[in-house]
Amino acid sequence: MTDALERYTPAQHQVIEAYWETIRFTRSTGKVSDGVKQREYEYWTKFEPEIVIEALGIHIEGYPTHREDYTRGIMRNRKRMKGGATHAKPERSHAVAAQTGKSGQGQGQKRDANAEEAFRRRLVGL
Repeated sequence: MTDALERYTPAQHQVIEAYWETIRFTRSTGKVSDGVKQREYEYWTKFEPEIVIEALGIHIEGYPTHREDYTRGIMRNRKRMKGGATHAKPERSHAVAAQTGKSGQGQGQKRDANAEEAFRRRLVGL
């Protein structure tokens, strides 16, 4: 298991230990098995050490009652935010849609009119 931790600095090792100390309280036994730790270390290799440590810190501070799989989601989101995801969707804001004139509000009104028309046809048929 020490091979999995070689890529982390001594300061980062302290964060990792604090993380496992936090995670153990999500177990009824108060223990985290070495197998679980090894599986997580293998998953962490998909990310840069900085992202891993940042995610662990976020989990410790904000979500101490969540299990370790929650940290995986934090890591994926941090990677996406830093532009490291290979399949991340481009973000679009409402401001961009308004600037381009493609706000989609017209589509909603048309759909409502079509639904109302269909409802009236159905009422007539009753």
